[in-house]
Amino acid sequence: MSSSELAERRPRSTLTEEQIVDAALRVIRADGVDGLTMRRLSRELGVSAMAAYYYVANKQELLDIVAARALADITVPGAELSWHVRLRMLIDRIDAELRHYRGVEEVLLERMHSTQRHVMRAMMELLAEAGFDDAGVVMAYATVHTYLFGRYRVTLAGPPHVDSHVEDEDDIVDRLRPTVASLHGRDYYEFGVDTVVAGLRAQLRKQRRNGHG
Repeated sequence: MSSSELAERRPRSTLTEEQIVDAALRVIRADGVDGLTMRRLSRELGVSAMAAYYYVANKQELLDIVAARALADITVPGAELSWHVRLRMLIDRIDAELRHYRGVEEVLLERMHSTQRHVMRAMMELLAEAGFDDAGVVMAYATVHTYLFGRYRVTLAGPPHVDSHVEDEDDIVDRLRPTVASLHGRDYYEFGVDTVVAGLRAQLRKQRRNGHG
């Protein structure tokens, strides 16, 4: 390849990884993950259609970069705290990153199993140190992951719908309509995490009673 051809392939401006991630997030928030393409990213960055490929090979690599930035800052609480307190703090930190990177929650959760395994590993190590046996670690992690994943599916769907045209004070659905309207996402989150952690503590006590830890 000649020097002139090589120069033609290179973008005229140098972009940083932060600029690329920020542009990808803007596209995702506007058009969803399905709307993110390399061509769309190029338009958002203000570069030629092929220039984006100089920085990232494809959409999957781009999503890996986004996930890496989001999940890299998650730290594991110190071992001086009780395991269930540490677990709650870790879940809160994961959730905080998911809320910060709105629109890519499912992408980030998916990559906890692949390119960003340090978060998955940290939680599994915490559960093992607590005393869960191998099967317990796997199931406990799956429970936490499913809650976080499902939480964002529910959040996207919105709160439970109650037909405002039907009013029957003897019907519990109608009676609870004002309560549904008064609750917020944080209320559901706190209740859900408290329930998950309490359930895992109960499972560990059960395991110990049965002589498996």
